[in-house]
Amino acid sequence: MKRVSVDIGGTFTDCVVAWGDDRVETKAPTTHHDLTEGFMNALEAAAERLGVGVETVLGEVDSVRYGTTLGTNALIERSGERVGLITTEGHEDAIQIGRGRQYGDGLPIEDQNDIPGADRPEPIVPAEHRYGLRERVDYKGDALMEPSREEIREIVNDLVDDGVRAIAVVLLNSTANPAHELLVEEVIQEEYPSNVLGSTPVVLSHRVTGKNGEYMRSNATVINAYLHRTMREGLQDMQSVLRENGYEKPLQLVHNTSGMAQLGKTYAIQTMHAGPVAGLGAAQQLAEELEDENLITTDMGGTSFDIGAVTEGEVSLYEYEPIIDRWLINIPMVYMKTIGAGGGSVLSYDNAEDVVSVGPESAGSDPGPACYNRGGRRATVTDVDVVLGYINPDYFWGGELDLERRLAERAVRRDLADPMDVSVEEAAATARQIVDTKAAQTMFNEISLKGYDPRNFSVLSYGGAGPTHACGYAEELDIQQVIIPPFSPVLSAAGAGNLDQMHMYEQSVYMNIFDGEAQSYFDDYDRFNSIVEELKTEGRQDLIDEGYAPDRVEHTVEVDMHYGVQLQTTTTEVPVDTLSSKEDLLRLIKQFRDSYGENFGEEAHMPSSDVNLRTVRVQSHVEQPRLEYTGESSTAVADGGAESPASTRSRECYFDGEFVETPVYRFSEFDRGTIEGPAIVEHPETSIVVNDGWEFERTRHDVTYLRQQ
Repeated sequence: MKRVSVDIGGTFTDCVVAWGDDRVETKAPTTHHDLTEGFMNALEAAAERLGVGVETVLGEVDSVRYGTTLGTNALIERSGERVGLITTEGHEDAIQIGRGRQYGDGLPIEDQNDIPGADRPEPIVPAEHRYGLRERVDYKGDALMEPSREEIREIVNDLVDDGVRAIAVVLLNSTANPAHELLVEEVIQEEYPSNVLGSTPVVLSHRVTGKNGEYMRSNATVINAYLHRTMREGLQDMQSVLRENGYEKPLQLVHNTSGMAQLGKTYAIQTMHAGPVAGLGAAQQLAEELEDENLITTDMGGTSFDIGAVTEGEVSLYEYEPIIDRWLINIPMVYMKTIGAGGGSVLSYDNAEDVVSVGPESAGSDPGPACYNRGGRRATVTDVDVVLGYINPDYFWGGELDLERRLAERAVRRDLADPMDVSVEEAAATARQIVDTKAAQTMFNEISLKGYDPRNFSVLSYGGAGPTHACGYAEELDIQQVIIPPFSPVLSAAGAGNLDQMHMYEQSVYMNIFDGEAQSYFDDYDRFNSIVEELKTEGRQDLIDEGYAPDRVEHTVEVDMHYGVQLQTTTTEVPVDTLSSKEDLLRLIKQFRDSYGENFGEEAHMPSSDVNLRTVRVQSHVEQPRLEYTGESSTAVADGGAESPASTRSRECYFDGEFVETPVYRFSEFDRGTIEGPAIVEHPETSIVVNDGWEFERTRHDVTYLRQQ
């Protein structure tokens, strides 16, 4: 296998190259002014380690797989295009009115407790660029009022005259009948052919999502239009640079559904948070290889701390109505919780509240933390770790970047110690404790609220800063074991290399599967089967277009169901390929009841109530060759209890309230063995802190375990 996988984070760009039997991992600072530059720097470093040229690598790999932050950054910075919205007359203000608790969407939990004091997010499309079109389609898909082609022309001309560079079209009930949206697109293309209108995108809502929910569908469509040009231009630049260096195949992009697709088959919104999702995909594979079914995944990078879960060996937690920034959408994505607690997260002291705050602002890679000596002045988590002795200033990033301890101390003194009236060391220790506690509390909330006990899980720690803090946040939760996998500093990039090619399609429906009053069952099997087949056909055609043979395409069919008039749906995998009998239907209902009982408790069942089906979802995928992370299955730890390696280095590090002379080991200098904490194990791209009362063990499979004694 020859494959390049790259994940661009807020601070570092991570690269993993599989080159036959060799695997190379590298990092380079993320270049926010031009992401291509950091991408190529990381790739060039990998090629140099392999002893070949970049052109050789790109000319021989089967694919380049890329987790991009282009869309995420553009949305955060509000640097997307000027968007115009064409919607059904009377619904022009739906995206501003919102629904329910819209004021709280995307806010931190503490701010959600004060919804009356929250600020409504500024709409991406201002009122002057929202136009109503006189047309109407009912919920069944019947056209009640046909739109006027002349009115469409007038609206489009007004939008173009106002300088709109992208047009979102969201018409009522277009998921049931898209004819009117298609007519709008047709008129725009007639009035402004590509040689006149250029590359101005026209985004139709029914192509973005097949689910109802006008507010969420509008948000998803508008965000896609808003980010389209930024994504297109950035990725075209990336594709051009790759082609100039010998890569002739399509660029593959990580999707936030835990799949992969070609650039031409990707919507901008599908790339949001894709990097952490790729890491979660790697975690699922590691759970299988390590035979450890329950993992809390923690990706602590430079900008954020991302939390996910593998339960019973599966990443089963999807969000079907996720929040992107401040907007609720209805496009499925793997669920992950993100907080601002990465290595570059800025620390500050609030004198009024007498608390140290962590993030969400990050120093990024330029200027970076104060210790980088690139002009950054504010104290960050990395500065604290340098002050406490956990990071070797002469071996950071394998010695490629010399850190300045005095600058870290100066920043911590100014931002924390002096306002708190304590020593620099005490301030740094307090800040570190708060970082670990914040991470642990978020982990507890995410796991316990889903019905699990965190103490029954192992922590999978990765990302450049993860192993530096893993013992701290695991101790807070009384978790006994931390696993640091191979590729831990770049696991999200490694995960991107193993994702399957995948597309997911959904369709809103209304089917009364069981009528509780009449005690009758749904029997229009052809209707259900035809919807499933249409969605399969869409997914299959996407994969055929990407060059895969039809017989390689596999499908997974899911439905969202609920009791009676409940709003909360339960996702259930359909146990048969097609419904053809009452027995098939009863199997589906049983599967729904089993899932419902697991989620809400057996006492919550409503056996005499209606059972309704609301969404049909098909995941079409082609399995890809995978790189094994650990070699063979690896519950076996060190063979025969290898002797602990000898330490030839030491330095003062802060443990249990004081600086103590601490043994320091280099990860590369021993293959197997155990180390008693307190200790530091230096990896070229991370620093593993072994707290007092913990044991470090490295196995023959290049897997590291930290265990409480």
